[in-house]
Amino acid sequence: MLGFRGTNMILLNDLMTFLNDFMGYTDKVPKIDNYLVNGLQVAGEPEIHKIATGVSANLRFFNKAIEAGAQALLVHHSMNPPNSVYFERDKIFMSRLKFLWQHNLSLIGYHYLLDSHPQVGHNAATIRYLGGELVELYKLYGQEGWGWIGEFSDGANLSELMAKCRELFKNNGVYYPYGNETVHRIVSICGGAPPRPGDYEWLIANKIDLFITGEPREWNQEMCREANVSMVAGGHYNSESIGLHELSKVIQEKFEVDIEFVDVPNIV
Repeated sequence: MLGFRGTNMILLNDLMTFLNDFMGYTDKVPKIDNYLVNGLQVAGEPEIHKIATGVSANLRFFNKAIEAGAQALLVHHSMNPPNSVYFERDKIFMSRLKFLWQHNLSLIGYHYLLDSHPQVGHNAATIRYLGGELVELYKLYGQEGWGWIGEFSDGANLSELMAKCRELFKNNGVYYPYGNETVHRIVSICGGAPPRPGDYEWLIANKIDLFITGEPREWNQEMCREANVSMVAGGHYNSESIGLHELSKVIQEKFEVDIEFVDVPNIV
């Protein structure tokens, strides 16, 4: 989607100092998000001439990043940790880790922080792309808030918002235009966080007109219809790429370094 070109080299330590500060890393983050890494997972070459960004850490992405000439990889989904302390039993994890070691690649991931960040986060960026303004964190999935609530002060046309979502999510996903034609309040929580059956009363009470996520569930179609709430599920992958493009812009403003988004398309 986006490629950024620079000429200079940066140090891994300098990059991580900047990223952790900008993304708002604190000692509380691992307690909020014990699923995936928020920060540096694997340290490789100390000098970075090019950064490859991508949604998920996997061998296909790693190989494409090598072909692009990257020394550091910046992703949303880092490597899933093994279920056991006996790492060698997890063949997929070990093959990925050994590949990174073999090619001296650094792997950096921001999971919760790239969902919740008010400037470059997937959800904040989605709301701004649609023309809305951020109001507050959406906290039905965790009290710290993984998504955002937004508003359109003058209202926005539902059909136009649906068209913008189709453009943003590359025509992927499912679209339920079951709510009011004029949209005032919106929730964006990317990835696999659709409304659960018990969430709809909250959505109704808080006058949410449009709910945007990545993956739908079977019950969402008819519950959205009955709740008079529109919904877009643009795909887990597509809904979690926008923040990486926004973060790339910030890095490019701070450092003169090559950055390239490495696409590994996934319809889910």
